[in-house]
Amino acid sequence: MSRVVVIGGGVIGCAVAERLSLDRHQVTLLERDQLAGRASGAAAGELSPARPSDAQSLAMFPELVARVEKDSGMNVEFRVQQGLKPAFTDDEAAALKKEGGRWVDPAECRKIEHAVNPDALGAVLIEHAHLTPPRFVRALARASASRGAEICEGTPATGFDVAGHRARGVRTPDGITAADWIVIAAGPWTREVALSAGIDVEVRPQRGQLAALDPGSLILRRSVFWSNGYLVPKGDGSIIAGGTEEDSGFDDRPTVEGIARLLELSRKLVPALAAATLQRVWAGLRPVTPDGRPIVAASTLRNLIVATGHHRKGILLAPLAAAQVADIINRAK
Repeated sequence: MSRVVVIGGGVIGCAVAERLSLDRHQVTLLERDQLAGRASGAAAGELSPARPSDAQSLAMFPELVARVEKDSGMNVEFRVQQGLKPAFTDDEAAALKKEGGRWVDPAECRKIEHAVNPDALGAVLIEHAHLTPPRFVRALARASASRGAEICEGTPATGFDVAGHRARGVRTPDGITAADWIVIAAGPWTREVALSAGIDVEVRPQRGQLAALDPGSLILRRSVFWSNGYLVPKGDGSIIAGGTEEDSGFDDRPTVEGIARLLELSRKLVPALAAATLQRVWAGLRPVTPDGRPIVAASTLRNLIVATGHHRKGILLAPLAAAQVADIINRAK
């Protein structure tokens, strides 16, 4: 059993804490603000695989959800369902047909989802899932705590106790927390945290804006994906429209331009949403790497692991990231 300090209380950090506590490690999780207070809490919760690694991680959800719901006493509102990817041009239709999935013609598309734009030339039906991210993150943390993990909100990591090629602990306002292993999972703030240990991680923030719509009597049963945007129907009847990709530094405020694009997307995909009311708008800062791929790896400090850069797929890739971190630690025994 190792003493592991996890820095970051988003979905990646909490998933890592949950997995390591399951493996009987002594886990301390440090979150400078509150759990799911940043991008993880801002996410829409759609889990749509695009790469093989996405599908691998999605396949891990049923077992993970069953475990954390049992150990946390919470319901994360996970469900598997179909989604639609409509095409509005011949080129879009040709590209979607190459992706795989079942192609449906315009008549069947409208039969499946009456509200989808009748201008669609057809759509691909995809299998995906979704959940409620803040609940999921809290459930991961509570499940970890039920196995002895210490969850410390309002506790920033201010530095490291480094000797040679190893980090012996993490500095906080309360002192030094000793560690055999340290995992930095601080999203776009990972670079800032890691620099205090002399490690440069190439990750930066990218803002994603979202809007919650009240569709009134309109019913949308499936998520709808087009270009980089989506509409996700939630259990309370609302529809989440997302999500922009903007290089705004660490400014996580929603903008008129960004929300206008989401409303335009909503009307394009489901024209009747022009009559919907706007419930709220918000934004999150996603961590993105230069090549767009996540980083889950040991650093130049042998016992310091970096887990970041999951961009728009943080919720989806959390189980896989946790398993990868656990593998690094357990193989080093």
